[in-house]
Parts: sequence; structure tokens; C-alpha cells
Amino acid sequence: MPASAENGCNSTHITVRRMIAPDVPPALAILKNSPEASIWSEESLLESVSQGIALAAEQEGRLAGILIGRVAADEFEILNLAVWEECRGRGIATRLVDAAVEYARVKGARQTYLEVRASNEGGIAFYKGMGFQVCGRRPNYYRHPAEDAVLFVLHKGGTKS
Repeated sequence: MPASAENGCNSTHITVRRMIAPDVPPALAILKNSPEASIWSEESLLESVSQGIALAAEQEGRLAGILIGRVAADEFEILNLAVWEECRGRGIATRLVDAAVEYARVKGARQTYLEVRASNEGGIAFYKGMGFQVCGRRPNYYRHPAEDAVLFVLHKGGTKS
């Protein structure tokens, strides 16, 4: 069976919901399959499920992508976003970001921030396309390999989608 069918990526129907503890093992697999995403431990993901903003995107009953974030005062920070490689280009990341930004707005966030590896051209183009603006750079922010982070901000108006 091809990976895309195995991972439930053939359908256009996407459901975004809160992550739950049973989502952690497939979320770990998605992160391991996404070299541009930050790899988190099982413990960190479980903590995010119980304390942060942790969203899951499902297609055909299978996890296709995740977004982890947190709200602090009037700011929302996207900490991690990953979609199965075979599922990319189908609007999953857009749906996750839209849902997270709206949830954070309801919780009082007026701005959304995130970091992207400087070499992640696809991620940079994605966030710019959603209305995020470059607002800085953090030298040597990432490890394995060492790399700069490009900082983005989205002001209260929300995303373009």
C-alpha cells in the first residue's frame, strides 16, 4: 500500500480537532518524517496535549498533521507544525494554522509568532502566503544542524485563507 493511502491522505476531507493522548505515537512518527520540524519527545507532546494548544488534522480517521502552540498574555506562538510529507499541498497546514490562530484570538492573543529554519524555503513561502511577515532572525537558533531561525509575526487580522 502506498504511504499516502497508509497515512489517510487520499481524501480532501480534513478534520481539525484538539490532540489527545492516543495521537502522540502517530504525531511522533509525523515529526520523525519531517526533517524541517522540531523533534519533540513523547513527554513533551503529552504535556502539550494537556497544557498547551495541540491540534490534530485528520483525514479518513488517520492523523495527517499536528500543530503545537501556546498563548502568553496577548501573544500566540506556534511551536511546531508538521504534516506527513505525502499529505502536503492539500491544505492541512493552512487549516491547522487557521484553527490555531482563531483559538488563540479567542483566548486574547493579538499577534502570532513563530520561527522557521532559514533553509526551509517551503515553510517560509507558506507563512508569507498566509500573511505572516518576517520580523527578525536568530543566529544559530537550531541545532543538528546549527542554523539560523527566521522570525515571523502575524498581527491580529488573521490569516489570508
